[in-house]
Amino acid sequence: MTHLISADTERLTLTGPAFAPGTVLAVLLAGRRVWTFRAPDIGAVGETAALGVPWPPALAERLTGRATVTVQTAGIVVAEAIVQFDASDDEFALTEPGTGVPLVVNKWGRVARSFEGRDPALLDEVFDEVERLMRLVSERAGLDLFVTGGTLLGPVRDGRILPSDDDADLAYLSRHGNPSDVALESFALERLLAEHGYEIVRHSTGHLQLLFPGGTGADRFYLDIFTYFVCNGVFYGTFHARQPADRVTILPLRPLPVHARMLPGPAEPSQLLEAIYGPGWAVPDPAFVFETPPAAARRFFWWLNHFDVDRENWEDRHRAEQQTGPRPGASQLALAAAAELPPGSGVLDLGCGVGADALHLATTGHRVLAADFSRPALAFARSESSLPPDRLRYERVNLNSTRQVVQLRKLAADLDGPLHVFARQIFDALPPLGWDTTLLLMRHVLAAGGTAFLEVEIDGPARLDAWTDYHHVDLDRLHEQLARYGLHPDGPEEVVAGADGTTVARTTVRRIPR
Repeated sequence: MTHLISADTERLTLTGPAFAPGTVLAVLLAGRRVWTFRAPDIGAVGETAALGVPWPPALAERLTGRATVTVQTAGIVVAEAIVQFDASDDEFALTEPGTGVPLVVNKWGRVARSFEGRDPALLDEVFDEVERLMRLVSERAGLDLFVTGGTLLGPVRDGRILPSDDDADLAYLSRHGNPSDVALESFALERLLAEHGYEIVRHSTGHLQLLFPGGTGADRFYLDIFTYFVCNGVFYGTFHARQPADRVTILPLRPLPVHARMLPGPAEPSQLLEAIYGPGWAVPDPAFVFETPPAAARRFFWWLNHFDVDRENWEDRHRAEQQTGPRPGASQLALAAAAELPPGSGVLDLGCGVGADALHLATTGHRVLAADFSRPALAFARSESSLPPDRLRYERVNLNSTRQVVQLRKLAADLDGPLHVFARQIFDALPPLGWDTTLLLMRHVLAAGGTAFLEVEIDGPARLDAWTDYHHVDLDRLHEQLARYGLHPDGPEEVVAGADGTTVARTTVRRIPR
């Protein structure tokens, strides 16, 4: 070993001979590789240097207890030490709560599963589902799916599925060139898949994910379906690729060997792989990360948007809470709302989480429709309630999606009478698109004179970088947005300091009469 290690929950530091910029370094925790990065260029140094790199945010927020940390380059151990991350006596293990499945930091910087170390039969199951899906989509939608992304890269470059991968990547070439038509085609495909029982998450208008739950609050695996299209002579491969169309030949599809079976692939696999991974795609790069060109990112966002912000972070948190934390009780906001509402009120709970507040509102005599987009949270909430659906109903709804919000409004109408809204810290977690759809929903729901009970976190510890849109709320911005949608607070906010160092503001809101 040539280097010394020091680490805390924020940074990993290696002291010793300077690494050449770009050197690939693999980090093992408890003997298992969990993260790979490239040594940055730290400028002119002497023979000895200290290389400090921040942990990926999604990993940093999990580090606790102690672990043996090993760093390798080209398979050679350059440093190893037992590191104590905090005062806990636990041995740290990066595993999935409830299942113990090993996790890694993937190319997105998220903590996720991979195929490495999993039951080999899992891959057979994955590609059995791929073949069934390809037949269904071809026969019923007239779209021909083909392998792409990592599912194309591994077989073409290495002759096998990438062990670091965690899903199967599929795509189809849209029949349309206008982004609006491309979107309509994708929504039609989503409806077809839902009719056939698939559990679906829509990441964007050009990216569907099919989930195959494992019965433990986690998924055995998932399949991605990306929409590729050509617009004005340019090829677009959701979410990342943008190249002149004559440099990416997709059709006619041709069969490729993938996991001991022949599956359709693009006509020129090397062209598509270069569009996705760059000209160095044929050289394995364990530290690869996507860097989407700004021109492509702008078009994909404004044409196809992005609806799945932070869902996976919330699902990870809810799984962990169910395994390690006590069952939560009703919040102070829920206690106050239950007492203030007229008896038997209809309540729409937005961002219900694991359902403690919804359950309290329902057991105190109100009729509650509770919505969240975290599947583990909803599964736990349903397991905790024995109330009939006319008293308490849970629905998976993405408040970033106008289509899903419209469907939620229709369901809320079944509650009858003046409807009320319960929204505890939901605006903390939504991007601007989600604010707009949620406030528009509140405007409609409160039209008959109902009240909204709001709570937002306005101060406290800084949010970790792993969260994209989970932020403290600026009260001036909240007031401006409420007024924009014809809503107004009944009075000044009640500002309360929490035991965890946070500060929240609570208020009730009504619709401004016409």
